[in-house]
Amino acid sequence: MASSQSLTCHFFFFFSLVTFSYAATDSSKPTAAYHFSIRKNETTRQYYFEYELGSPPTLVDALIDLGAPSVWIDCRSFVSSSYKRVSCGSDRCKKAHGSMCIDCNSIPNPHPKPGCSNTTCAVLGYNRFRQYLTAQELSLDTLKVSSTDGRYIHLDYDLPKFQFSCSYDDTIVTNFPGEYTKGLVGFARTKISYASQISSSFKLAKKFALCIPSSTENGLGSVFIGGGPYYMPPRIEDQSLSFVSTPLLVNPVNIGPSYSTYADPSDEYFIIVKGIEVSGKRAAFNSSLLSFDKEGYGGTKISTIDPFTTLQSSIYNRLVKDFVKAATGNKIKRVKSVAPFGACFDSRTAPKTITGPAVPDIDLVLEGKTSVRLRLYGSNSMVEVKKNVICLAFIDGGAQPNQSIVLGGHQLEDRLLEFDLAASKLGFTSSLLVSNTSCSHDRLF
Repeated sequence: MASSQSLTCHFFFFFSLVTFSYAATDSSKPTAAYHFSIRKNETTRQYYFEYELGSPPTLVDALIDLGAPSVWIDCRSFVSSSYKRVSCGSDRCKKAHGSMCIDCNSIPNPHPKPGCSNTTCAVLGYNRFRQYLTAQELSLDTLKVSSTDGRYIHLDYDLPKFQFSCSYDDTIVTNFPGEYTKGLVGFARTKISYASQISSSFKLAKKFALCIPSSTENGLGSVFIGGGPYYMPPRIEDQSLSFVSTPLLVNPVNIGPSYSTYADPSDEYFIIVKGIEVSGKRAAFNSSLLSFDKEGYGGTKISTIDPFTTLQSSIYNRLVKDFVKAATGNKIKRVKSVAPFGACFDSRTAPKTITGPAVPDIDLVLEGKTSVRLRLYGSNSMVEVKKNVICLAFIDGGAQPNQSIVLGGHQLEDRLLEFDLAASKLGFTSSLLVSNTSCSHDRLF
């Protein structure tokens, strides 16, 4: 027979479950941040997360694009009783830069409930992998989100009237990376980006943080919307306490993809790189490339879509030359290059460490009140391309790219990055591997 103490514990546990379930349906708005899990596709080297949209909720698998201004989904099989279209000429349509009206004849069946309308606002959706642009209908529906205090996942809340665009064009998802991908989630500095809508709806801080996993074998990465604290198991300290920061710069001229031509200046994210160092020695190249020219070219952009950092050719060639000299000086054997990389090595000659292969460190020297460096250890500077071969994970971007440096996903992995839009600054940690943790976790605490 169970003891009275055991019965009391069981009753308390049951009462807690009931309380949790009831609170999760409360319409009150929380003050905690929101959390979503990031998954990496090892084949496409892209990052995704899933979210629930509509009534009943449909699970949407979406590509994360830091520089995209909005959210769109493939609506060919999407059905929701709470789905609403935005009318042509409405304030929402104007704020979303709606370009035209979509009529029913342009939308194939089945239509999301409640059917079709000839006065639906049309906005532009873009597939950068095919350089393909198409008209999509501007829509509203209920988004389900989960709050967190940075340590625990707490309650689910509904966000009604979440704005996104609905695509019925199968061409836009052709060659879209990821077999099950059904849309795209943009995080650019617009009012209709994924993070901005959540922050404004729940009156949270105008900031979001990414912790991008290098692999999902050991768990998932994290998106936090609304601010910290941020905890990375098994560490118990708030990782924001170790942030260093650098200004987020606005490119005064938008030279991005055609889907964002309405935005001037650009709504993507840029930082000021003042120089590049290899093993503490400054790489020599034309420093004017690190600033925008009068047409918006040059400078440094941050991207989650580019798998590896791309560099303007003269910067790239100098980095490769200096890195090879430092690596071979450390008795790391160079081997035949594997495209698209320009410098590859025998991994057996580079000892393994907690931060990846023991290769020369690369520092991006950034703008800041004090000496600010984003250090790339071997885990972020090298990539394994085949057995016993690792390559310097940078790409030659050509002589006249839009931006001189595009900081890509591989270089961002396993460090916490906070985009503070109100203060216009980027806070970031060193590689979390140094602290014996990472961005790959089964769950929060």
